[in-house]
Amino acid sequence: MRVLIVDDDRYIIKALQEKINWPALGAKEVFAANNMRKAQEIIQSQAIDLLISDIEMPQGSGLQLLSWVRQENFEIQTIFLTNYADFNYAQKAIELQSFEYYLKPIEFDKLELIIHKALKKIAEKKEQQKQKQVADPYLVEMNFWYKYLYQPTTSSLQQLLADPQTELLGLQRDTLLYPCIFTFSLSQETAFTLGWEQTLQEHLRQSLQLLPQLKLAALFKAEQRPESYRALFYLTPTADENLVLRQLQHLLQQKMQQDIQFLTTGKTTLQELFLQTQTLLQISNFFTGHQQQLYFFQSPNFPTTEYQGCNLDINSLLLKSDIAPTLLTQDFQKYETNGLIETTILKSWRLDFLQKIDSYLAQKGILAHKLFQNTTHDFLLQRCYNSIESFTNYLRYYVTTAQNYLHLADSKQSIAKILIDYINQHYTEDLNRKTLSEIVFLSPDHLARLFKKETGETLINYITQKRLEAAKDLLQHTDSPVYLIASQVGYDNYSYFSKLFKKETGYAPLDYRNLN
Repeated sequence: MRVLIVDDDRYIIKALQEKINWPALGAKEVFAANNMRKAQEIIQSQAIDLLISDIEMPQGSGLQLLSWVRQENFEIQTIFLTNYADFNYAQKAIELQSFEYYLKPIEFDKLELIIHKALKKIAEKKEQQKQKQVADPYLVEMNFWYKYLYQPTTSSLQQLLADPQTELLGLQRDTLLYPCIFTFSLSQETAFTLGWEQTLQEHLRQSLQLLPQLKLAALFKAEQRPESYRALFYLTPTADENLVLRQLQHLLQQKMQQDIQFLTTGKTTLQELFLQTQTLLQISNFFTGHQQQLYFFQSPNFPTTEYQGCNLDINSLLLKSDIAPTLLTQDFQKYETNGLIETTILKSWRLDFLQKIDSYLAQKGILAHKLFQNTTHDFLLQRCYNSIESFTNYLRYYVTTAQNYLHLADSKQSIAKILIDYINQHYTEDLNRKTLSEIVFLSPDHLARLFKKETGETLINYITQKRLEAAKDLLQHTDSPVYLIASQVGYDNYSYFSKLFKKETGYAPLDYRNLN
């Protein structure tokens, strides 16, 4: 078992490392990170089983980290540690299927018991998955290919030919195979939907029923890019490989209602599979193409293009009211050949572009690292090399966010005043720190601290007070049922509304109405 501790307080990390008897709990390795990005790097490189994370951290909250874990389909149990008994935090933690929500200060004997239960549950789930795989021939075949194709080497062929499972699957040196990589262009809402990968597998299965020339051998997530998958198909000898893959792309796009980019080196035999797979991975890393395109490569022909820098006029760009995609692409489109741009070119161009904008913001007294510290920015950044369109979307978001904040700064209004005006008009809607932070282009954590500093009370408390004052007025001056009033002031949960109301007034809502 591998455990990851994430907390911006190094003393907490040290205490957890030293005071918990990890070997007795069955934890072989305990890793540590002090921010979300470092935690993501560890999770991607190590098979983490249990995550123990603080919620409130300056560079990405524990909830954001778990949301990313779920989105990337990592099988990780999570225990949250926090100083705040916040209902919204607890509710979000439940939605993200966390194992436990533990309030500091830490009592190590109690926490150790919770960790023991979590690790026991992890072990039970692993055993259930192992038994399920033994019983399901499809999963056995998927795992067989995963073992050889996840990190293919030229020596893999001899190992595969000597594997008893190879004969059971009826594989011969001349068996026709079709490796490819496909990448989806998903919205943030769709990408964070739990079970999305299972939906993909079902739609792929349904599509292949209409294409008898193809049979799925393996499907697993590609490590290069989010929402990118590596697939291996068996191909019938008489199939037109170009046509059948285009048909599959069309069927999947119809069923998924998402743009899909396909990348393949074409059909191959078992003899050449590992060389072709290595080539395919190299191409996927080297190039960025357009979404909703199908790219065929016969050989890894990697050109070397001289990077000439970002030549966009940032000052005039930030003054424009509407940022057309062509305005953003015209400078780096010159590097495009056959619908592809070298990814290293895009990375260099993006760094130059962002540095120019950040310098402009700094001259206005705006700290860019705070302005772009939010989940939307991180989502678009992680996917900006999925396609040229994704790259453009990220640039457009960056420019638009900078423009909006420049307009906000020029308005001379305080952030708290802007939020108070917004809450007074929209308190009946689903308001939380995330939605409000997007209005003023600040991170939720930074926004909460700033609001408290300017007003003396927390953002959540202000929203609650506004809603309860409205509820009191409705109880006194209307005959509407209490459950309807709760909904009208922004609470779908009637019991929670009643509890809050009684805590504030000392009376249940109906008693308050009768009293007044």
